[in-house]
Amino acid sequence: MNKILSFSLFLFVLATSVFAAGFLDKKIVKLGETVPDLQLKDTTGANHQLSQYRGKIVMLHFWSAECPFVIRYQEELKQIATDYSSKDVVVLAIDSNANETLEQIKDIAEKRKVNHPILMDPGNQVADQFGAITTPHVFIIDRDGTLAYEGAVDDQGWSETNRVSKHYVREALEALLSGNPVPHPQTKSVGCTVKRSFK
Repeated sequence: MNKILSFSLFLFVLATSVFAAGFLDKKIVKLGETVPDLQLKDTTGANHQLSQYRGKIVMLHFWSAECPFVIRYQEELKQIATDYSSKDVVVLAIDSNANETLEQIKDIAEKRKVNHPILMDPGNQVADQFGAITTPHVFIIDRDGTLAYEGAVDDQGWSETNRVSKHYVREALEALLSGNPVPHPQTKSVGCTVKRSFK
């Protein structure tokens, strides 16, 4: 049974790698470099421009209304938004999935009581620029607009029965708030693939 599960995981990772190869050449946001300005509308129609948050730490996480990994991490993502809201940290979700409608996203966000804006990324342009592969996939931008962290929420991995020993996102936020280097600036994200539209 373990061999079957291991082989299935191998095939999934292989398929994800092949899938990713088709859009990662569009990635322009790189760790340690300034993130280009971007502008997206949230589910209420309000505009969010990255430059308006300059001087604050911005945590972006790619989100999905359907992905079970997002469901698993939703409470933690909400708690992070709550815990750091008074510390000049802005948390924004981004939905880049071509198969999810605005009404569906608004409905699910309301049911889950998501407490931070969900930005719409039609045509997955922002996902491509960041090289976002999974939901969730977290990117943290420091006060100067530099990408300081990218990867997973924590080290739990594929199974929710695994014990969490490293809270990567919280570690990164605490380091940036205290002016220290991020201890694990790049980790491997785990989740569902971003459902891109290919034209």
